[in-house]
Amino acid sequence: MDFDRRKIIGFSAVFVVILSVYLYTIAPTVSLWDCGEFIACSHILGVPHPPGTPFFVILGRLFDILFPFKEVAKRINLLSTLSTAIAGGFLYLIILKVVERFRENRGKKLPLSVHLIAVFSAIGAGFSYSVWDTSVETEVYATSILILMLCLWLTLHWDEHRGERGDNNLLLMLVYLIFLSFGIHLLPLLLIPGILVFIMMSDTSMLKDPKFIAAAIVLVLIGVSTYLYLMVRAHANPAINEVNPTTWSKLMDVILRRQYGPMKMLPRKTQIKTSFALLPAFFEQIKVFFKYFSWQFFPYPRELTRSIFLNWSSVIGTYIYLLTGLWGMFVHFQKSRKTFWLFFILYILLSFGLVIYLNLKFSPSDPNPAHQDREVRERDYFWTPAFFLFMFYVSIGLYWIFDWVKKRNARYTWSVLVLAGLIGILPAVSNINSHVNRRGNWIAHDYAYNLLTSPKSYSILFTNGDNDTFPLWFLQEVKNFRRFEPKKKKGVRVACFSLMNSEWYLKQLKWAGVPMDFDSPFRGTQYESRYHLEKRIGKTDKNFEEWVIEHLYPVRGKDGRIIILSEITLRNIIVSSLGKRPTLNDILMPIDSFVSKYINDDFNPTINIYFAATVAEEHRRGFDDNLIMEGFAFRLIGKKERNMVDKRKSWDLIMNKFSYRSIDDPTVYKDKTTWRLLGNYASLCFALGRTMRKDVVTAEILARPEAYIHKLSEEEIEILRKSANVYKKGLIFSRDTRILTTLLIELRGIYTILGEVENLVEIIDNLLEKLDTKLIHLFKGQALFDKLRLGKYMNEHEKKELETASEREFEEVIKTAEEGVSAAYLGLLDLYFTVDNSEKLNSLVLDLLRQPEIYRDLFSYNLRYDTSKAIYLLEKWKEANPYDKEAASLLERLRDSYR
Repeated sequence: MDFDRRKIIGFSAVFVVILSVYLYTIAPTVSLWDCGEFIACSHILGVPHPPGTPFFVILGRLFDILFPFKEVAKRINLLSTLSTAIAGGFLYLIILKVVERFRENRGKKLPLSVHLIAVFSAIGAGFSYSVWDTSVETEVYATSILILMLCLWLTLHWDEHRGERGDNNLLLMLVYLIFLSFGIHLLPLLLIPGILVFIMMSDTSMLKDPKFIAAAIVLVLIGVSTYLYLMVRAHANPAINEVNPTTWSKLMDVILRRQYGPMKMLPRKTQIKTSFALLPAFFEQIKVFFKYFSWQFFPYPRELTRSIFLNWSSVIGTYIYLLTGLWGMFVHFQKSRKTFWLFFILYILLSFGLVIYLNLKFSPSDPNPAHQDREVRERDYFWTPAFFLFMFYVSIGLYWIFDWVKKRNARYTWSVLVLAGLIGILPAVSNINSHVNRRGNWIAHDYAYNLLTSPKSYSILFTNGDNDTFPLWFLQEVKNFRRFEPKKKKGVRVACFSLMNSEWYLKQLKWAGVPMDFDSPFRGTQYESRYHLEKRIGKTDKNFEEWVIEHLYPVRGKDGRIIILSEITLRNIIVSSLGKRPTLNDILMPIDSFVSKYINDDFNPTINIYFAATVAEEHRRGFDDNLIMEGFAFRLIGKKERNMVDKRKSWDLIMNKFSYRSIDDPTVYKDKTTWRLLGNYASLCFALGRTMRKDVVTAEILARPEAYIHKLSEEEIEILRKSANVYKKGLIFSRDTRILTTLLIELRGIYTILGEVENLVEIIDNLLEKLDTKLIHLFKGQALFDKLRLGKYMNEHEKKELETASEREFEEVIKTAEEGVSAAYLGLLDLYFTVDNSEKLNSLVLDLLRQPEIYRDLFSYNLRYDTSKAIYLLEKWKEANPYDKEAASLLERLRDSYR
């Protein structure tokens, strides 16, 4: 071993810098997607989704036991953080080993400048976006990067010490590490082709040594033996036991990921709905890889900014990284062919090889609406090892630049070191205010808490997929919150629709105590005859119900619609929970017939049945009119009515019991996925607020609240204020203009009726501090106008200030907005009518006459709500269009009716 002090310092520097920043940005608790499942499985030694990742779960459990953080999730998140920090140190050492091979005098120590280039390049690798993003949460990619770097270093170290005693032991260690990593992720297996080429270019003698080969085979078996953990734990039936791999065949199902269907290379998934030929479709997938590459070092185009300078500097900066890295590849090829093929083969497999193998759909953020289907989330994490390794090539490019400058004018070599420093530090500066920074982010944790808090005790809660299931598993298994205890009739059993199409999951629901009966419906059918046949020939020893579950498949209902397993199960649970035996007819009948038969006034299930607010419409089809909102979940009841809300319970949950940490904290970054998730809160607030408001005023009145003359009782005032408070809370959960518009329209109407428009102005001002959009400015203009129109005790100066301020907001929208222009013109029209400013009114009308579509919109609106203004607009139209007979006729009728 070479214990060069400078290498120890360099390794430590890389490790400490990366680790320090990671510890600052590490997720304090569970994150979205797979993290909740991995943390829960590590804590209880469960079996996660295929391919099972047994060694990762074992490592996670060790971190859970050894580290002192109070939050279990943070302990296990640290596994990823430490992995990448150590991997960064090994990348530094790898760069030095390769550069040493470029020099004629290998025995001479490398100069400090080369160490600095290697340090900065390794730090830059750790702070590239996707690498950082997966290194502050519990995911498998950071640990995979560590295995990759360690194996590359071992390969080079073996080559340097080839011929020495025990050199083959290094290769045996390499074999063991690669196949041990099989229990973390399949990515390190991509090392094998490059290492084999490297060995064949170095020394093939050990490949002919029977002892070496036998030892290697033994180590391969020992390495992959971690998969036996899955079988051992599956027999213990832990709370999370995906696929239940209790047999060798089921274990192979896990390893081969059969649950997700076969990996098909053709057709490309970008062909299916686009009719692209093979090459254009494949090119679109290549573009996705380069799109994710462009995210790594600078904000744009990952983050859409308004700064032209930042956008252009991001593009130029990314090209500097790309060109430096590509030049580094060429230099590497020229100076060390053997190590070149080791790294290049691995890089190609980690980048374009994965493009071919994964065969992904279009990116969710693809701007072309014709590009369908799309992945449910951004898949940049698949290429994190490629992005990390690319900085190796950048370092080689920087070394060449340094050497080139040194040969021409050594006085300027400092400039190359400055460039290397910038290349290492800029990704940290550019990315820290993005999704990689999870500091203080409790959104996923509290989302799971709120969802589990909503149902009554002893309930089944149907969820949609990963994001509304895995965080719930974390809360139940790690924090023991509302775990399902059927004997005590306590807790909540989570039932995920996406998993309910798997036989192993249906069995687990049955074993957990969920009322289900897959015996009764299939007696007297072909299922029973097939079962008895297999029983006679000894092909099965299962009871009939378990056998049926294993052999269930989608069926065609009596209305011709395909009924999938999750819907069969849902119907089964509903009937069984009523203490009845489901029949085959119950499964096959049209959904409306099923609902009318069982979901009626007598509906009183033994277990409360809930749908999470996030459940897709297709899973609730037919039940919508029998669902009542209770906080974050909808309970199935016998009463039939549209949009039912339990106002008392939902108010208490949303306004008092739910936890909303981090949501209104501007220092906590929220990406698009998070905002979509939070949008569910906004929808719930709208549903509750609207139900409360409807008890006092109708939607028709809300459209023209200034015309409301009814005197409100104290109780009605209190209801409207509570409704406004719910809407006000809803504003913090969305940045979607459609949702915000809906909430603000309701708030404007309520505060106008209450005569408290100043409250709306304050709300909008606070909103503008977080989201400065033209649409919000439009609402501010309307609120200021409402305040002016309703103000009773203002002097002329105050009125003039409000008029000017309102006018300014409307004009700002008209000048720059793509939406809301008609509403802004309507605001100006109302404003000038109210303050009786004929000069500005005439000028506005002349402007509008040059925009006939907007003019017609304003006329149509006033025709409905304000006949006098409609007449005025029609008169002006007739003056400009004297031969429009249809307009003249309509004007005459309006005048007659208005008199």
